[in-house]
Amino acid sequence: MIFPMKIPTSGAGQEPAAEPRRAAGVAHAATPPETLSWRIVSHIREALFADELKSGDFLGTEASLAERYGVSRMAARDALRSLAALGVVAIRPGKHGGAWIANGKLDRFADALAIQLKLISISREEMLETQAAVEIHAAGLAAARATRDDLARMQAILDGMPDCIDDPAAFAARAMDFHAAIVEAAHNRGLSAHFRALRHVLQPAYSMSNKKEIAERVIADNVRLYDLIANGDAEGARKAMSRRLARVGAAEAWRAPARG
Repeated sequence: MIFPMKIPTSGAGQEPAAEPRRAAGVAHAATPPETLSWRIVSHIREALFADELKSGDFLGTEASLAERYGVSRMAARDALRSLAALGVVAIRPGKHGGAWIANGKLDRFADALAIQLKLISISREEMLETQAAVEIHAAGLAAARATRDDLARMQAILDGMPDCIDDPAAFAARAMDFHAAIVEAAHNRGLSAHFRALRHVLQPAYSMSNKKEIAERVIADNVRLYDLIANGDAEGARKAMSRRLARVGAAEAWRAPARG
């Protein structure tokens, strides 16, 4: 539990007006003041990163937070809503309710990151560079860490790839399943979360190719990757993944402008 100092205010739940900033005789628009609720959000975020808070810790009720921070209940309520939207807290209503630090959810992070990547209009070149940063390293780790279950999952995906070779969308989904299985076999949650986010923006681009010879080459590449990982050849797996992604980047379908 943290006991912060009260936030200075000029009134109950009110923020003092900001003075316009001026420089060299040029008038600038006033900088919007930081709200009291966002100061609470920032403080709790900072406490979380400083390891002063952890999943499951009880923050308090709306009323107790308002009293602790010296703000109105409205400001405390807004802070809790913002923290809940960020996935930082879980709120339980009722007589014995309140706010607790939430448990982490990788899927929630991956979904949020995927949306932001889409909103910033990440380019295909940037996507491929990020994919390489994640997957080349993951391939090496998978060769060192893959379990029997990991290998069985990869093999099952490989076995099903020829069945959808004439369906570009289904084949792309199956190919991404194989890449996901490699990243999961690295047993690194950071890499897994980033790949899950990337998959949302990568898969539509991979679905654009409808040439059977390309699909057959993908299968052959994946079989080689599987063999290297199964044999524990980390360096070979990294090199094979690097060559695979280099071919993707050089492909005409990948370099074509995205469809609007």
